Amino acid sequence: MRHLELGNMVHQHRSPTAEHWVPCSTCSPGGIPESAEDSGLASGPECTSASISLVGTPLTEGSETRARARRPPIPRKGHTKSRLGCFHCKRRKVKCQETIPSCLNCTRVGLVCEYPERPRMASALSASITSTTAVTAGLQSTPTVFTPEDMRYFHHFLVTAYPPLPIQGDQIWMQTASLSHSYDYLMHAMLGLAASHLDLHGGNCSSQALAHRVKAIQCLNTSLSKPCSSQAEGDARFAAMVALAFQASCMAEGMPEFLAMSRGCHIIANTAMGSMKNSLFREFTQEGYCGSVRRIIGIVPLNLSEDEEVLIHDFLQSLRALGPLCKSPLEVKFLASTESIAKAARTSATQAFSQFAALYSLFNHCSNEEFAPFVDPNNYPAQLLFIHFVLIEFAIGHIVLTTANKGGRFAYRKRTCIAWMQKLAAGLPAEYEKYAEWPMGYVRRLSAR
Repeated sequence: MRHLELGNMVHQHRSPTAEHWVPCSTCSPGGIPESAEDSGLASGPECTSASISLVGTPLTEGSETRARARRPPIPRKGHTKSRLGCFHCKRRKVKCQETIPSCLNCTRVGLVCEYPERPRMASALSASITSTTAVTAGLQSTPTVFTPEDMRYFHHFLVTAYPPLPIQGDQIWMQTASLSHSYDYLMHAMLGLAASHLDLHGGNCSSQALAHRVKAIQCLNTSLSKPCSSQAEGDARFAAMVALAFQASCMAEGMPEFLAMSRGCHIIANTAMGSMKNSLFREFTQEGYCGSVRRIIGIVPLNLSEDEEVLIHDFLQSLRALGPLCKSPLEVKFLASTESIAKAARTSATQAFSQFAALYSLFNHCSNEEFAPFVDPNNYPAQLLFIHFVLIEFAIGHIVLTTANKGGRFAYRKRTCIAWMQKLAAGLPAEYEKYAEWPMGYVRRLSAR
């Protein structure tokens, strides 16, 4: 999927040094539309009997006047055209089915279906959520209509699909969700993430997930073209970007977008978010993240089994073989940082997570001139680095999620991580395939479990 304008935004800013960041992807709905039906005056037994009683009855002038006064109104024919239909149906003067995201008429003739802005009813779920920051954000003047299906996505987001970061940040996301009635880009980002999560579990809603994602990016770009007006708006911007990043982590081909969106989180936190003093995400820092990990898994050294020791040894050997291929400073630093994570995993999962923070900071703080060639699909040494990175990120992320009893919510990451590594390996020329033999052998064993 193309990145639309948001991709341009990510590649047009040089990220300043900042405390906000996005660590590893593994550990690291609006209202129901009002009825569009119009009904004419109902005809019933009263109308029928009154009409019959007047038929064939001789009337005097006075009685005719009294009868005319008693005569009920003639029922009007109901309105047959859609008053809330899309622009194309209105122009063609045909009845619109008003289905979202595209009506049947536009789908049949291959037109891009667009609706006028319509009022929406307040969501019962979002109204039930209280937030200390929501009071600073007023209702938007031209709210967007969402469907009953979107209500389902919204509920799924609140219960299951909210991002895993900040760690143990359930209440933060509950409060953030209450901002969505004022910021459409946040609502669409939440619904898109929930729809993608459901789709991975057989929900068959990939088209809805994509539609919400595109709309979220478009609306967020519009917001980012203006200065941040309040703390609530800043939180909504950051939360929408985090949700978009984690939606990419649900997508089999979403790794490039995940990297771009992670970098976008850093940019928004430092250029388009306003003051962090009263932000819902004020604790979402490297120090706060590592502190949360320590509280969850402690600082006791890991007791690795013999097989786990062999696994880390083989991983390090495969990773070090990439050394001669890495030429740019960013590639060399990324290789060293990934190696530090694997070494730390031998003794302390907490220390390994701290190393993840340093690794993400590499491409969050690098210049656009460094980042673009690093993520280029034709940069094969970097693609090999990403294969090893995804593998170690998944392995360590599995540890903390299992320890925190959160593994069930993100079981899909095994599937998407495998898909990411397989796609990366499939794009390698023959001369580079030998460097991917060990990690892809492990991927095949992982797939068979």
